[in-house]
Amino acid sequence: MKYNGFDFEAVMATPACGKSYLCDKYPDLFVDADELRLKLKYMVPEQLTRDQLESTKGERSFQRQYHGDELDKKIFEQLDKCREEGKTIIASPHTIFQDYFVSRNIKYCFVYPNKTMQEEIARRMVVRGNPESTVKENYENFYEFYASDTKESSSALHYEFGQDEFLEDILKKFGFDFSKKPLS
Repeated sequence: MKYNGFDFEAVMATPACGKSYLCDKYPDLFVDADELRLKLKYMVPEQLTRDQLESTKGERSFQRQYHGDELDKKIFEQLDKCREEGKTIIASPHTIFQDYFVSRNIKYCFVYPNKTMQEEIARRMVVRGNPESTVKENYENFYEFYASDTKESSSALHYEFGQDEFLEDILKKFGFDFSKKPLS
């Protein structure tokens, strides 16, 4: 992918921009690194729907499966496998994903909302079924998160998205080929 002269091969994006939606819509093209991490960290029941999973944010009651360095190793192995299959990694701004990208010399684009998006991000979180406490925490800390997002320094490129813009739209703008076939 390319934008404003910068090439990159993965995306790190903040909450409520459409990461899970995109990965669910195109499972052969993308890997949802957050979901992968969640399912390695916890024993998540297979029958849970996306909506049910979203409703557990901030209140995970699943039994732990992997911890610490063992969890990190498993995540790195799975992400390596997904890349070998030709999938593009879509991740949230967790340190583990930043460490993965940096350790593998993977150039990534960091996507986050414009500072005018506080209300819209809260609405998106409500619509997708996040618990009220998660929505409230994100809303109250929005400007602190924004200030931190603008200072992120490991990515090849920053992209600040605006009203009614979602990750699928952004990747189309970046020239992502949604018709390509994965390697596996």
